[in-house]
Amino acid sequence: MIVAKVNDYEIEFQEYKAELAEVLKNMHLGEPNNEARKRAIEQLIDGYLLLNSAKRSKINISEDDIEHEMVELKLKYRSENDFNNMLKNKEIDITIIKERIKNNLLITKYVKTNFSVETDIPIEKLQEIYKENLNSFKTHEMVKASHILVKGTDKDSLLRAQELYKKIKTKDDFDRIAAECSDCPSNCQCGDLGYFTKGKMVKNFEEVAFNLKHNEFSEPVKTEFGYHIIMNTGRKESVIADFEEVKDALKDRLKRIDSELKLIKHLKGLRSKADIVINHKKL
Repeated sequence: MIVAKVNDYEIEFQEYKAELAEVLKNMHLGEPNNEARKRAIEQLIDGYLLLNSAKRSKINISEDDIEHEMVELKLKYRSENDFNNMLKNKEIDITIIKERIKNNLLITKYVKTNFSVETDIPIEKLQEIYKENLNSFKTHEMVKASHILVKGTDKDSLLRAQELYKKIKTKDDFDRIAAECSDCPSNCQCGDLGYFTKGKMVKNFEEVAFNLKHNEFSEPVKTEFGYHIIMNTGRKESVIADFEEVKDALKDRLKRIDSELKLIKHLKGLRSKADIVINHKKL
């Protein structure tokens, strides 16, 4: 079944389905909506147009480059056998995988060659943008926390968490019990979860962690994962980052935006010359 046609190239439903699956993963969606469907087919169209341009520009991709990417792909699987089973289950020939890799490398190299911005941005311009957008460089308040997790939300789990809590009098007690008794993999770091901002942890856990004082620990806190005894081990207040801290990242961001704008303009030009037909009812 054909879902779209770009000049003489026909986009099959299976190709569209695979692209849609990637879009759903990136958008953190379980089911496709109109935006996801549109994004998937537009990406396929843009990809074909860029691939066509890359081939006409006579960019070369070596076999070594393709093999390197193949190795990277295989490393995502536990073994060579698992990789081969994936190919068998999805009825995909290895030559198709290599062709996709080659096409992706062609597009990447074409974009990098033609739309990278090499011109340096004057320091005065960076300072001007920094001053005009100070709030954009404001960091979020963060806390650092450790926890002791007792898995389960039943009465027995609560009783076990309460017994552990009674044994904690000092930070050293907490660290020792976290290492010996916590059901979380963080037990190998004495329960250390590092720094995090609001919105990164489940609500009950987060509220307690942000309200604790330094090295203060909580009574058992219930979440969907079980009961947590939480200790606040650090805090970073919200501040505006210094110019020197952000100038390199700002420069890279501006170059990336400039590069993306040039690419968008190029794609509009390619689209204006292409014969594109989308069968929206099939998406």
